[in-house]
Amino acid sequence: MEDKKKSGLQKDISSIFAGLEEIENGRQGPSPSSLPPRASQPVGEDSPGVAKDRPVGSIPSPQKSTPVSPLISAGAFPRRRNSFIGLDIGASSIKLVQFYPVSGGWELGGYALQELGAGGGNYGIFEDENFVRRLKNFFSETGAPRDGVICALRGGEVLTTLIQLARMPKNELESACRLEAGRWASFSVEKSFLQQVAVDRESARPGAKINHLVAVAGRETVGRVLGVLREVGLQVAALFPLPFAWKEYFSSILGFEESACSAVVDIGSERTLISIYKGPRLHFTREFESGGRQVTDAIVQAGKTFGVAGGLSGEEAEGIKRSVDLFSPDGTRPVKGNLTASQVAGMARPVLEKIVQESKRSFDYYRQLYRQEEVNKVLLCGGGALMPGILEFFRKRVRPSVDYLGFPEGVKLHSSLVSDQELKAVFPRLARAAALSLSRKWEVNFIPPLDKILQNILRRKVLIIVPILALFLVSFVFYRSKAALVPIQQRLVEQKREELAGLEKELAPYQVLTGLQRRLKAQRQFGVSASARQPNWKGIMKEFSRITPPNVLITGIMTLKGEGPQRILCSGRVIDSNAALPAGVTQFIVQVENSPFFREVEKISEDIDRGTFSFSCTLNY
Repeated sequence: MEDKKKSGLQKDISSIFAGLEEIENGRQGPSPSSLPPRASQPVGEDSPGVAKDRPVGSIPSPQKSTPVSPLISAGAFPRRRNSFIGLDIGASSIKLVQFYPVSGGWELGGYALQELGAGGGNYGIFEDENFVRRLKNFFSETGAPRDGVICALRGGEVLTTLIQLARMPKNELESACRLEAGRWASFSVEKSFLQQVAVDRESARPGAKINHLVAVAGRETVGRVLGVLREVGLQVAALFPLPFAWKEYFSSILGFEESACSAVVDIGSERTLISIYKGPRLHFTREFESGGRQVTDAIVQAGKTFGVAGGLSGEEAEGIKRSVDLFSPDGTRPVKGNLTASQVAGMARPVLEKIVQESKRSFDYYRQLYRQEEVNKVLLCGGGALMPGILEFFRKRVRPSVDYLGFPEGVKLHSSLVSDQELKAVFPRLARAAALSLSRKWEVNFIPPLDKILQNILRRKVLIIVPILALFLVSFVFYRSKAALVPIQQRLVEQKREELAGLEKELAPYQVLTGLQRRLKAQRQFGVSASARQPNWKGIMKEFSRITPPNVLITGIMTLKGEGPQRILCSGRVIDSNAALPAGVTQFIVQVENSPFFREVEKISEDIDRGTFSFSCTLNY
């Protein structure tokens, strides 16, 4: 990326980050100048170091939280009009939330969280052959509806970035966005799905560039995700990148004003996603590779470094991460054996510092990009937000006020939800799925247009009658128009059959003559072949028997067609598993080349894993 010619926007980024302090974490991280642009929110006064404003939602103290069970499910998931299921498939868990509008606001119908354990990353999970079965069981056990599902699209072939472009016609805009997105994407965007949203309706001054949020998704990625979800039996209403999911949450649930500039810091298992909104509109987004799993890996490494007997397992490291305050640890408190909390914090602290530092850089870049607009509210969510002490850690290091993105006050609960204590404890992990369920007007949706129509028909089952009636009417009209032609076509068929019978009688002598010519040609060819000199097959077989090593088995000898001397294709395999395949085959082929029966030996193939080989040669006769 650094070898490419920098655009004006990239130069701005480099100048912004040039004066920022580096992260002393002992690891080589990405260059600040490579921070991709994205979009964001409103002007606000500098907040104090510790947030004192009204909390967005309340959750129990993370220090007292207990590890989440493999499956948490609550609520009846009732079928309601205009209700959607928010489905968030992450690296370590599946989250499910149902919201629907009711009189005076919104109601929560149910939620579920299924732990997946250690996996291959949340982007390779769709390659797991067992994932379809696990997802089916998840929906069966929770009883959640399978229609109206909204799913986030994430992965290595999904990119959402901010691009500045001059005003141009619509027919040129997509090509320009695709060209600029290719500078940031690590995959080919030429054949990918691309959708863009103009952040600024009008440029700030004549001739100035306009900010566009560009979302790109690989066709294979979209097809793979949709294929898995459909195999589970889900009717997917929307599939879009996660940064676009918070619009309804901010406007309908939290009631933020149009000028309010709020940031969501989503600390996931593999990555941290920053989305900045101005009111209900996405203005900036950025994702970087630091998350809860890197903290867990650092804790495991601490066990190895400080000599814990037997080391630390991934489950033990997860337990330490959820129970020990790594930001202000008790230095003498043992966590396992002679391993203390301060030693663990020393190993994990660089990852945590990087998350905060990269968040600060994003806020500073946003302020420069949008001319002194300040982020005045930061909301933490994701599994990493439940680490003890992380809230105060953020509050001491960033200027905006910081709080958890907890379960908001004023949202009603369905009668099947008897308590909200467990919900509030895990809601930061459910926040993505909740935002997806609240989404209604999608600025970006990668569901193909035909699929959108079919999904709407399936969702509104009454509409199925319309295409059925239309199909019936078309079929009836077609039948009435073609029924009168049937007798005419039958008479024409009979006439053609009579003409064909007459032609067959006239052509009978020519058919006999053609047959005699074919027989004469075959006899001539047989005479030529019979008079030609034939190979000494008996001698050839004896020669093969003599020169074939004991550990080599000839499995087939086939003659090859062609003019000139006879060539054969010989195939075989090495039957001694302890012998090296190249040595055995080479020895055999050398014997064939030195034999007076063969010449022009050519190796065709050699499979070392299976122990098979084949070669061709010309016979001397």
